[in-house]
Amino acid sequence: MRLTVKASPINGRGVFAEDDVRQGELIHRMGGRRVSLLRCIAEIATGHIRIDDPLSIQKYRYLVLDDFSILFNHCCQANAGLANEVDMVALRDIPRGEEITFDYSMTVRPSLYTIFWKMPCNCQAPLCRKEIGDVRSVPTQHLQKYLDAGALQDFILASLKIDRGNGEPIEPSHCGSPVVVAPIATRRASARDR
Repeated sequence: MRLTVKASPINGRGVFAEDDVRQGELIHRMGGRRVSLLRCIAEIATGHIRIDDPLSIQKYRYLVLDDFSILFNHCCQANAGLANEVDMVALRDIPRGEEITFDYSMTVRPSLYTIFWKMPCNCQAPLCRKEIGDVRSVPTQHLQKYLDAGALQDFILASLKIDRGNGEPIEPSHCGSPVVVAPIATRRASARDR
């Protein structure tokens, strides 16, 4: 699959499909350097990485994204999602020329820290939530769409106490009112403009 980087109407630069992409197709494996939470904190504190660069891939593990992977923009009505740890898959058919986006909220597990952090959303989608939060900020029916597509990271499923294989619908208690997000969401806004 061919992907290209160009100016994005959402923010800075983004990643666009150069070929048609079919629903469920693997688009990209997010690349970068895997680090523990403690290593991540140490590298942020020493200025080796920015607080907005790591992508959560497990409860206490992060991926410091490479220069390409960091360019995927957020959208509240994204056309892609992350499965397993780093596999970006199409949630629907994506025509050639369309920007490939994913919902940053789907990669942020609920935690005490996310209660104190928020980021405004500028995706301009018709159903924009206006604020990026952790996975609890996502409407239940939207979260169900990701679950049905197999496009939720394993650690997010575990944080919501959902068994990928049971096929049960998500109960509204899994998702609350909008909350705030961890640094995962800010990394792409600043990194594109490097």
